[in-house]
Amino acid sequence: MLKKIFKGAISIAGLSAVAAGATMLINRRIDRWETFAPDDAPDGDFVTLSDGARMHYVQHGSEGDAIILIHGLLGSTHEWFRNIDVLAQRYRVWAIDLIGFGYSSRVTDPTYSLKYYANALREFMDAHNIARATIAGHSMGGAVALEFAHAHPARTHKLILIAPAAFLAKIPPAIRVAAQVPFIPRALIGLGMTSAPARALAWRNVFGVRDQVLMDCVSNGLRTVRLKGTADAMVAMLASPHASDLTRGIELIAAPALVLSGARDVTVPNWYCRALARKLPQGEIFTFKHAGHLPHVEFPDQVNRLIFEFLGDGAERDEARV
Repeated sequence: MLKKIFKGAISIAGLSAVAAGATMLINRRIDRWETFAPDDAPDGDFVTLSDGARMHYVQHGSEGDAIILIHGLLGSTHEWFRNIDVLAQRYRVWAIDLIGFGYSSRVTDPTYSLKYYANALREFMDAHNIARATIAGHSMGGAVALEFAHAHPARTHKLILIAPAAFLAKIPPAIRVAAQVPFIPRALIGLGMTSAPARALAWRNVFGVRDQVLMDCVSNGLRTVRLKGTADAMVAMLASPHASDLTRGIELIAAPALVLSGARDVTVPNWYCRALARKLPQGEIFTFKHAGHLPHVEFPDQVNRLIFEFLGDGAERDEARV
């Protein structure tokens, strides 16, 4: 009996040593992977928020009403590369990098939440004297847009929600607890970030139409995932408390909202977007039959025309159906 216990203890110790060694190697790999800094941003500027974090943004257009574009999870201002110049022909357009993403600061304290991001957006608007704006958000950015509209209705003109992950943004308590275990969460996140096969698999599930040129274009915009502190920021996000009023506040958002959804989206399914649009007092939905999770990247011309029409510029919606 003692011999079996002794062998079992040795096996457990051996496995633990292997796991510890693998974790150490992956963490070193992350340190070699994260080579960029916010100041490596090729364009744009920064706003310093009240907590000291620096928010990176780019601004296009000098006339018209204000539009603010918010990317999705692990995205950046680059996500709007097929939209921002067109929209800037008629509007003043800002694309922002949320804290923890793009070229913005990496905060490593567990303070991330939709309320935190909504407050950061308000501070950004204050810094640019933007009294009221149309807020466009993709995926997690759509959840931020909804949170902002609920908290600051007077400062929200209209909402453009592209595959909005409103309720999907909630992190289960068990994951928040696991994220506080030393070293391991960082290693697991870093393994996904630094693995080319893992990134390729993720991209294959994002697009409705598998266009390798398009995938390469968007993938090139992910160099911001290599900013120092990204893995630590992701761990902090997982450990952060869920702070949002969306569950009970969707029906109170009075701003007109255009929901854009891809029928082939496996990340934020079309049925979910339809349910959200029904909950919004002035919500309407448009479904792209062949799009996945990034319709504004896959079908930019149609999305841009829909936005112009929604904002009152008379584009013909029938021409945008795909």
